[in-house]
Amino acid sequence: MKMLAIAGILFACASSPPARGREEKMFVEGGAGRLRVSDGGAGGVPVVFHHGLGSDWTCWQSQLDHLRATRRAVAFDARGHGESDRAPVYTIDALADDLDRLVTKLGISRFVLVGHSFAGTVLSDYAGRHPEKLAAVVYVDAVGDASSMPAEIKERFRKQHAGLTPQRLQEMYGTMLGPKAKPETRRRILASAARLDLPAFAALREEMGDFRATEAVARFSGPKFAIDAEGNDGPVGAARLPGVERRTIAGVSHWLMLDDPQAFNAALDEVLAAAAVR
Repeated sequence: MKMLAIAGILFACASSPPARGREEKMFVEGGAGRLRVSDGGAGGVPVVFHHGLGSDWTCWQSQLDHLRATRRAVAFDARGHGESDRAPVYTIDALADDLDRLVTKLGISRFVLVGHSFAGTVLSDYAGRHPEKLAAVVYVDAVGDASSMPAEIKERFRKQHAGLTPQRLQEMYGTMLGPKAKPETRRRILASAARLDLPAFAALREEMGDFRATEAVARFSGPKFAIDAEGNDGPVGAARLPGVERRTIAGVSHWLMLDDPQAFNAALDEVLAAAAVR
């Protein structure tokens, strides 16, 4: 009996949220190794953040600090990114499975899911597979359904991936950052891209082109939002998915949460209120 009581206490400590405002960093087991996690705050419906391809959990630091005054907020490094372990397989399904393992181990049964850029595919996949666990979905300058991209564009991606080197990847991210990215945003994104497992970049970008997000996200009937950089009106943006309500932020790059965290946090507060997430 005594051993059972001790085990119960240890399990409760592992699954309980940290004290309000406090951050705890840890590793949890994903489907193919450890995932680095930042967990903090208490109260309300938790918000879980998923970074984009080549980034890491720290891109959400300003949002975590903002939300943890009133609710629990979690961010993590996806497999092959940041401090998480590299993996033998990189697929959208595998990333969604890692996410589900993570929230289960943290004792989170219902949450708001926020994802940037490529992570839009993970959000859609997860929403289709676990709609009962989501209070709302928030796409951040994210990919929607790229399955209809012309074959020549998909082939261009494959050619970019052939013989990819760390130097070439830095050049590609330098171009993606564009002229609107603040110097600190550029520094942080190039640094996180340098830690990316190269096979993850090619595998996930190529799978993105075949993933039918529209079919997946249709299985989630809850609130769906997009917070985009103004002027990002591409045909495969998440704002074009059915039922997605859009906000935009002016004067920012693709990494809008880093360029203007105050404006982004205000937009995030607005969509959480619109979703009636307490």
